[in-house]
Amino acid sequence: MSLCTPPIKVITKRGWTMVFSEEDRQALYNVWMSQKAKMHLTQMEMAKRLNLTQLEFSHLLRGDSSLSMTFISQFCRHLHIEPHRVLPSLKQTATSEVKAICLKNRISVDGDIQHVSIEGNQVIIEYIHYA
Repeated sequence: MSLCTPPIKVITKRGWTMVFSEEDRQALYNVWMSQKAKMHLTQMEMAKRLNLTQLEFSHLLRGDSSLSMTFISQFCRHLHIEPHRVLPSLKQTATSEVKAICLKNRISVDGDIQHVSIEGNQVIIEYIHYA
């Protein structure tokens, strides 16, 4: 496999363009080679888990078919790994797009709230429940 091949573009459901390179494909292949031995998996078993034929699975890992985010997510889930820890392009995206956002949550409790406190990142609600 040549590392000079052009990146592979994938349009995600949210309309983002995700570009997978040959380096990403090589990383997936390397993870497959190490994890299959640890997990005692065959190529046929993994293909079945992914609802693919053995040939389709081979084409994806060897570069004969385009990668999709769906395939990558399912593949990594079955190998118990996180895609952003394995694929170079997702590692870059994960570190470069760290943003702080403000969120608001509301909850209802079945009773009368007596006391609310905060400990670190936890909100503790004490309430009386009437049976």
